[in-house]
Amino acid sequence: MYFITSAAMSGCIAIIFFTWLAYRANNWRMSEKMKKSMESVAKVGALMMAVIIFFTSWKMISGVSGNPPGKYEAIMSLVSGPYALNFWGGEVLLGMVLPFVIIMLVKGRNMNALFMASLAGMVGIFFMRYDLVIVGQLVPHYHGMGLVDYPEFLSYTPSLHENLVVVGGVAFCLMLFLMGEKLFRGHVSENH
Repeated sequence: MYFITSAAMSGCIAIIFFTWLAYRANNWRMSEKMKKSMESVAKVGALMMAVIIFFTSWKMISGVSGNPPGKYEAIMSLVSGPYALNFWGGEVLLGMVLPFVIIMLVKGRNMNALFMASLAGMVGIFFMRYDLVIVGQLVPHYHGMGLVDYPEFLSYTPSLHENLVVVGGVAFCLMLFLMGEKLFRGHVSENH
């Protein structure tokens, strides 16, 4: 359920982000029907963010209560350990709270504010996925067995090459999107 809700939230954020970007790149003015559509997408996105906030809170509570082996350590590395900044700053603040608050404050009606919310949300979603993959692999398989000379936690830091692949992939996608907008004059077809 978490992944379906997270995918719906990511989709809403991407729709707002790329629609705003397309209208800016082509110097178009958004029609009232399109603004209403974006308002609806923003409200659905805010609902999905609220559900994700609940799921994340539940994940934290279930990971701490009862002290489940392996999971407790991973949750604590997110809450107060080496990945706390990723979790609180990236995942919680940028990925959930800030976009949700912005959408609620403007009631989905201010397109520039929605763009800022979607931009923060996209960065936050990156941290959500990063934390999901990396922190899930930090706790060794044999954790808690008292093995000598076996690390309590594994460590991982992305290399320069991995970071460059991410930056290059994002830049390539943005370049293709903007080229498509300029070459094909966008995707506007509001006269049905």
